[in-house]
Amino acid sequence: MSIPFPQYGLPQGYTPPYENYVDPNQVPPQMPHITENAHVAKQGGRTTTSQPKVLNVTLRGESKTEVVALTVAVLDADRAKNKLEVLEERLRAIEGGGSYEFEDAASLCLVPDVVIPPKFKVPDFEKYKGTTCPKSHLTMYCRKMATHAHNEKLLIHYFQDSLGGVALNWYMLLEPTRISSFKDLVDTFLKQYKYNMDMAPDRMQLQNMAKKSS
Repeated sequence: MSIPFPQYGLPQGYTPPYENYVDPNQVPPQMPHITENAHVAKQGGRTTTSQPKVLNVTLRGESKTEVVALTVAVLDADRAKNKLEVLEERLRAIEGGGSYEFEDAASLCLVPDVVIPPKFKVPDFEKYKGTTCPKSHLTMYCRKMATHAHNEKLLIHYFQDSLGGVALNWYMLLEPTRISSFKDLVDTFLKQYKYNMDMAPDRMQLQNMAKKSS
């Protein structure tokens, strides 16, 4: 006599109840829940708040590897932000922001209250760059400004247009308290470039010399 083999699985025609049934293919993935806490620190005498600082991590359907990677990315972004703020402070210190009061333009002028004559046109000067005789340059400048020889403030103000290179930088660094007349400017200029008068002419200067008709 043969014994019938029992049937495995659900009986035929069995229908599971639909109440509280959730299709696993339709459940949206849940992101990890991260608890953030502000970090307050003092840098350079001021209080800064950096966000975010990850303290507690609760897993919700995500692997530990993904949560650790997200935590590291947030911390790296926070450190990079702090480094950027430090670099900006150092750049502002190097550039010396605020050391020049450009809102007061009069303080930057060598001669204040200079009066420009009507229809005045600046002559074309040969730029002095600190390598030739300063007396020759002064003679050239005064001859081209002969019509305004009695206006000392105008002579001082436009002397910068006849300079170039290091000579122009020298003029820009002059202190207004030391230059009260055009004679003061001439004496300071000759003292600065006196070494050019003591030097013997080089071959290039000798080649550029020409014999006069007299």
